[in-house]
Amino acid sequence: MNKKGLTVVELLVTVALFALLITTVVPSMQSFFTRLEIHNGLRTVSAALSTARYQAIRENQPVRVDVVPGCLSLSVDNGEGWQVTRRFELSGKLSVRANSRPVFSPLGNASPLCTITLEMQKRVYRIVLSMYGRIKVYGNH
Repeated sequence: MNKKGLTVVELLVTVALFALLITTVVPSMQSFFTRLEIHNGLRTVSAALSTARYQAIRENQPVRVDVVPGCLSLSVDNGEGWQVTRRFELSGKLSVRANSRPVFSPLGNASPLCTITLEMQKRVYRIVLSMYGRIKVYGNH
C-alpha cells in the first residue's frame, strides 16, 4: 500500500522534536547575542579612544572624550569651549559609565586616568586608559 502524506502521530513527533530543539537552542542564542553586543561595545569604545589619541597627535591640539548616554563624543577646544567633532554610537542595551573625562595631549598622553565600564546582563568589562594613552580591557569572559 502506497501512502502519501503524514499521519497524526508522525506530525506530533516532529512538532515535539522541534519544540525540544527550540528550548535548548534559544537560551544559548541569547547568550551569544549578549556577548556579541558587549564585544561590539568594547570595539567601539576602544576605537573612540584610539581615534581621540590619533586626532590629538595629528592636529597638535588636545582632544577630550566624553561618555554620554548612548555614545562617546570627541571634542576639541577651539577657543570658544569644547566643541564635539565626532560621535561613536553605542547600543542602548549597554550600561556605560566612566570615572572621568580624559583629555589626550598632542603628545598622545591622557589625563586624568580613566576607567570606562560596560555592563550588560551580569557581564562587566572595564577599559582602562593609562597616562600614556594605552588601552587595556579587563572583564569576565
